[in-house]
Amino acid sequence: MIAPRLEDCVNDLCPITRRPVSPDALTYYKGKVVGFADRQARDTFLAAMLAFETAIQPPPEVRYSMPLKKRQKELEAA
Repeated sequence: MIAPRLEDCVNDLCPITRRPVSPDALTYYKGKVVGFADRQARDTFLAAMLAFETAIQPPPEVRYSMPLKKRQKELEAA
């Protein structure tokens, strides 16, 4: 991936600290370059984003190795 550039940044102020964006604290978010005041603010944002993205993922699809009706009969018999 290409390193994010300050001239492509969509914001002038850090969304966390409200201080000016630093050229060494940039990241991509949804295809856009977002800037932060420092690397700690950027890393805080990335950790929160990852936590929320993980939390809203749909549950994994359950697949059974046998037809569901046969599986239900086995469970009822147990």
